[in-house]
Amino acid sequence: MAINKEEIRELPDIQKPLLLFKNLKTDLDKLKSQINNLNKVKLSSKLLRGISLKKGDLPTGKILEFTGSRLSQSLKNTRAKEISERLHKHPEDSKSRLELVEMFLQEAEGSSLQIARDAFLLVMQEVEKPMISTQKINMALTVQTIYFEKLKKFLHDDLTETESKIKGDGNVDTILEKQQQRLRGEVDFIQKCVELLKTEPISTVYELNLNKSKTENIIPFGDLKNGFDPMLRRLVFLPLAQENMELMFEILHRLESKNPLVGYHQAKMHDVLAQIQLVIASVVNEPEPRKKGFEQLSKAMKAIGGAVKLVGDIPEKAVEKAAVHRFGHLCYTIHRSYRSHDIPVPGDHLQRMQKAVSLLEPIAADPKIQKIQTKLLYVLSEEK
Repeated sequence: MAINKEEIRELPDIQKPLLLFKNLKTDLDKLKSQINNLNKVKLSSKLLRGISLKKGDLPTGKILEFTGSRLSQSLKNTRAKEISERLHKHPEDSKSRLELVEMFLQEAEGSSLQIARDAFLLVMQEVEKPMISTQKINMALTVQTIYFEKLKKFLHDDLTETESKIKGDGNVDTILEKQQQRLRGEVDFIQKCVELLKTEPISTVYELNLNKSKTENIIPFGDLKNGFDPMLRRLVFLPLAQENMELMFEILHRLESKNPLVGYHQAKMHDVLAQIQLVIASVVNEPEPRKKGFEQLSKAMKAIGGAVKLVGDIPEKAVEKAAVHRFGHLCYTIHRSYRSHDIPVPGDHLQRMQKAVSLLEPIAADPKIQKIQTKLLYVLSEEK
């Protein structure tokens, strides 16, 4: 199914790339609402703004919806449409939806930006279900990178075209120059998102039923080791997975409140969200994203600070050493953020950095630990 380039320009991610995650979340929520409305047998076209489907309605393939009809029509695989029809009859069929996304991955190189976006949102719909698996997370991470790379290329092509017009014209065109500056910032933002959110897949195969976990009185060791821990290590790089991350943290805070692992992962989640906002701030030079970025850094420090309190003076277990390392790394990151935004470093943060240095000292034989300790000592010496 051919997609007009001008149609793609209507995508909110092209219109306002700096609102990428907000735009994606809006459409992900619409997908969730479609399923929820079907489950309740109560449709709300007002909520879905015209894209809600009754179970009996035939998908048109012109809009994003839970059957992946538009995606299926773009694929060469002859089974794609059959799977979409199956999803129309069985909206909760996760296996079929993942199979459709897997087909997309096999043809991803030749797919359009819009189709990659559909595939990403469809797999994120699965990631946000209570039945979460390493397979879903790994697939989402892969498709996220593919989509962001395609988005970056689209914007970069626009930038190249704009630069060619400026060079070819010879005259100063303020409109084109502003467009060039805007596109440079947008391309830089997407590139930094690609770098920030790219991570290795989870090597183990595991599945968690979060609805079951939230009713239990303990978390089985296997679920913690093979589920919560490795899944959260990757989910923090999927900013759209907020609902399930919040649910997982809620479960962990209730049942594993003495485990530094909780604050360790929560701090990383806030750190990632902070970096996204601070990149936006550097592009638009406006106070609001900068404020949001530092608010997220504050939440990250609160989370890792709580984890470090559980460690004591000398970290011994692997999770304790990891928590102390993250504490040190976050102290350094926040210091660097203050400096890059020309904000005086508060005295209490300098004290935190000193504390990080002392906590890292007993385990400084580890090269990774030594590296962050050296960085902290260097910036502390500059502050004197």
